[in-house]
Amino acid sequence: MGRIESAIDEFGGALLCDEVGMGKTFVATAIARLYSRRLVVAPAALSQMWTHALRATQIDADFVSFEKLSRIRPNDGSDFRNASRNCPTIPSSREYDLLIIDEAHHARNRATRRYAQLKELARRAKLLLLTATPIHNRRDDLSALLSLFLGSRADALTRSELARCVVRRDHAQLKSTVLIPTVLPTVTLQVSDDPQIVCELLTLPDPVPVRDGGLGRGLIARGLVHQWASSEAALNEALRRRIARALALIASLEAGTYPTERELRTWIFDDGALQLGFPELLSAPTGDAAALLETVRVHLNALQRFRELHSARSLLDTERANAIASLRDAHPKAKIVAFAQYAETVSMLFRKLVKPGGVAMLTAHGARVAGGRLSRGEALARFAPHALHAPLPASAERIDLLLSTDLLSEGVNLQDAEVVVHLDIPWTAARLEQRVGRAARMGSAHAQVSVYLLRPPASAAALLENENLVQRKWNIARLAVGSATTPPFADQSSVERGAGVESVTRQTETLRAILGGWRRPDLFAGDPRVISCSKDAHRLNPIARGQDDEVSVASVSSGQSGFLAVVSVDGEPRLVVRLSGQLSGDLESQIATCRLGSGVDVQTNCLEYEVALQQLREWAERESASVMASLADSSALRRRRLVNRIDMAIENAPPHSRSRRLVTAAKARHVAAAQHSAAIETELELLARAPLSDDEWLTAVAQLDSARTAFAKAPTNKRGLQVHALLLLRSGS
Repeated sequence: MGRIESAIDEFGGALLCDEVGMGKTFVATAIARLYSRRLVVAPAALSQMWTHALRATQIDADFVSFEKLSRIRPNDGSDFRNASRNCPTIPSSREYDLLIIDEAHHARNRATRRYAQLKELARRAKLLLLTATPIHNRRDDLSALLSLFLGSRADALTRSELARCVVRRDHAQLKSTVLIPTVLPTVTLQVSDDPQIVCELLTLPDPVPVRDGGLGRGLIARGLVHQWASSEAALNEALRRRIARALALIASLEAGTYPTERELRTWIFDDGALQLGFPELLSAPTGDAAALLETVRVHLNALQRFRELHSARSLLDTERANAIASLRDAHPKAKIVAFAQYAETVSMLFRKLVKPGGVAMLTAHGARVAGGRLSRGEALARFAPHALHAPLPASAERIDLLLSTDLLSEGVNLQDAEVVVHLDIPWTAARLEQRVGRAARMGSAHAQVSVYLLRPPASAAALLENENLVQRKWNIARLAVGSATTPPFADQSSVERGAGVESVTRQTETLRAILGGWRRPDLFAGDPRVISCSKDAHRLNPIARGQDDEVSVASVSSGQSGFLAVVSVDGEPRLVVRLSGQLSGDLESQIATCRLGSGVDVQTNCLEYEVALQQLREWAERESASVMASLADSSALRRRRLVNRIDMAIENAPPHSRSRRLVTAAKARHVAAAQHSAAIETELELLARAPLSDDEWLTAVAQLDSARTAFAKAPTNKRGLQVHALLLLRSGS
C-alpha cells in the first residue's frame, strides 16, 4: 500500500496490476480511506461486488459503470451517484478527490466516449487504476491508461519511472502468507476437422457493404471461421444474422435506397420473417440499385445453400460435449467452470449436457438450469457458495458445471471451482488469464487449479493462427509489465525477441526481494529511512555541517568496486549505485550492484567514504541541473508550440507592460513544463491555437496552474541532497 501511496503522491495516480485473484479490491478500499470524495468506475456486472466491498469496509463512494459512461454525451449532466442510494444530486467531476477505475483495461481505447468521460473525471482527482491485464493487444494500451493522469508524459516514461507508478506482484510472492492455488499447465483437447467447411467459407461471394462502410469478404469469412472454431452452433447463428442482413439490404435496394449500418439495426428478423418494411423512409436513394441487388442476391443464395448443407450437422459439437462430459468423469468431485466467447456455444453445450443434472449456463440473457430460468446471483450462489458466503444448496439444486460466456470472466469470485475449461481461444492472452483467475485466487481451498483448452479444428487453427497471435500478445504484456507466470499454451515455446528479458515490474520485485533479505529490524529500529544491510553498520559524521541526520555505512568485499546509496534529493527518496565507474539509478544497475553486496564484512575506509560522498554530491548537482533544464527523466510531449508562443508574447510586449506580462508568462511557462492529466493537456492543445490576444492567452494558460493543486505534493523542509545509508563495495579485499 505504501508504494501505491508514493506513486499517487509523485505522479497523481498509480496502476495496480497484480495477478488475478490477489485482492486488488482490498488495496483499493485501503487507499480510499485516505480520501473523502471517492468515485468507483467499473463494469456494470461488478456493481454489486463493489457495493458489498464498500459496505464491508464502511467506505462511502459513488459508482458509475463503463457502460453508462459510454452512453453519456459530454456535459449532459448525468448522475454518477450510486443508484442504490437514490441520490438525486448531480455531482460535478470536480467534486472527487479519488477516482478508482476497476478492470481499467476497459478504458484502453482513447477514441471511445467512455475514455473522454474518464479524462474529465480525472481532471483534478487522484487516480488508482486496477487491472491484472493492462495490455491486451499492444503496448499503447498501457500508455492510454497511464495518460489519464500523466498526459503525454505516459508515452515517454523511463523504466525507473514506470517501476514507480506501476505495481505488479505475482502469486508466488504471497504464497508464504496466503493460499493461492498453483495453476497447472494447460491440457489441450483436440476436436476433429472438416477442411471443406473452411474452404467453402473462404469462397463465399463478396457481400455488399452498407452505405457507411463495411467489411470485405476476407474479414467476413475469417469471422465466420472463428465462430466455427468455437462451435457449429455459433457458426449457424452467425449465418442466420448474415442472411437477415442480406434480406434487409435487398428490401432496401428494391425500394431504390441504400441503408447505413445504423438503419439496418432497425430491421427485425426472427424465424425467417423480415419485419419493418419501409426502407424508403430510412435510407438514402441510390442510383445503381440493380447492380447492387444482383451482388447481394448472389451472396444471399450462397449463404442459404451453405446453411442448408451444413446446419443440420453437429458432429463436432457432439465431440465438444463428450469432451466436457469426460472431464466431469475425470474430476468427479470438482466444480468446473467453462468459458466461451459466443453465447451459442454455451447454449449448445448446455442442451447436450444438462440431462444428468448439476449443470447451469450463464449468458447476457441470464442463467438457466434444467428446471428453467433463475437469476445470475442464484446460479453463482449454487455453484460457488463458499466463495460468495451463501448457504449450501440442496443436493438437487447443486451446480457442479457452470457454462458461461466471458461475461463472467472478470471481477467474480469462483474459488469453489478447481477446473477451468477454455471452450474456445479468444483473441487475447489477457482473456485467458482472466478466465483462469476466477478460480485461482485468494480464498480458494484448493492447492491446484487444472486448466483445459478445446483446440479448434486444425484447418480453422491454420487459417486464424489464434495461438500464435495470443502468444505474441502475451509476450508484449510480459515484456512491458508482466503477464501470467505460465505461457497461454504450455506446448508452444516462445521464440519472440527478448524472450529472456524481465519486465520492469518483475525487476522491481527482484530488487525488493534482495533489499528485503538485507532488512535488519533490530538495527536502527524506528528509522525507516535506513537500510541495515545485515552488516555491522558504522556511524560516521554527517555529510554537511549542521545536518542532524547521520549516515549508516557498511563495507563488504566484492568482485567489483562501487557503492550502493540510499539518498533523498529535495525530499524524494532515491536508490543510487556506482558500478564500473558510472553512477546510475536504473533498475538493471541497481539489481547488479545489490547482487554484489553480499560479500564478507570489511573495515570501512574513511577515505573511500568521503570519495563516495563527493561523487554523490556531484551526481545530485547534475540531477538538479537536468530538472531545471527539463531534461531529467521523462517529460510531457508536444509542448514546444506553447513555449514558443510564450516567448513571442514576451518579445511582443510593449515596454510599459513588459514587467507585468513577464509575471504572467512565468506562470504560463510553469504550466507548459509541468505534468498534467489528459484532460488538462487537451485544453492546453486547444489554447495553443486559440485566437486570443497575448495578455488574454497568457492569463488563460496561467490559470490552468490551479488544476495542478490536486497533484501537488506536500512541501518538505528537506532540501538538497541527504544520504541515509551507504554500502561500499571493495574489490580485492
